[in-house]
Amino acid sequence: MCVLCVFSTKILSQTEYTTENEKDIYWQPDIEIQFSDYQATIDTNCVKYNEKYGVQMSSSMGFRGVVDVPKRHKRSNYDKAYFAPVFCRKCSCILSEDTLGLKVENLLFDAAEFYARMSRKALLEIHKTMNADNTNQMFFTAVKNKYEKEMYQFFAAVYEDVLFTRNDSAYHKWRELVDEFLENSEEYATTPKDCYRFVLGKPIDKGYIKAKHLVNFDFSKKEEEKEK
Repeated sequence: MCVLCVFSTKILSQTEYTTENEKDIYWQPDIEIQFSDYQATIDTNCVKYNEKYGVQMSSSMGFRGVVDVPKRHKRSNYDKAYFAPVFCRKCSCILSEDTLGLKVENLLFDAAEFYARMSRKALLEIHKTMNADNTNQMFFTAVKNKYEKEMYQFFAAVYEDVLFTRNDSAYHKWRELVDEFLENSEEYATTPKDCYRFVLGKPIDKGYIKAKHLVNFDFSKKEEEKEK
């Protein structure tokens, strides 16, 4: 009976976190972007952008990050970094439904999850190496900038290879690659709690506040040291 109670508690704790709101959808493995999620007003900017690139849909997508710190400094209390891929409903517009376009956007949503995972992994490895209580504050900005840049380069490559050329076979190549990325990085996956931090808009854990100042330490030097 006790085992059942513990199991039930775990299930409840996993499902209590909201992972989307009226404006934004945050990544989870069972979430897919739908045509109905494109809710931005079809204005001049939307039309011009879509016509410029020859597409029917334009998405506002990436990953968000934040660092929370203890209100009172204690050696046993570490700062906490959160990352979550996000699709902005109210910032994404559609002229007409495009099946290939939607497949590409869901592919890129998964790619954003991979780069969020790489950011999370990098900060965890830095913390493990330094064993300090504020490594997230020190390296968060540099880590996020690095993987955000790589993510948008990846987005551009997929758009060029698949969407702009309407190459469905190329889509399958990229889909397999992203699936492999996610399979190999599952231990760093974005959790419902990570998503809820952004839905809530404030720290989840008692005794924490959002970090007001982040130091932009050179992340590349830490990677060079790791490779030696």
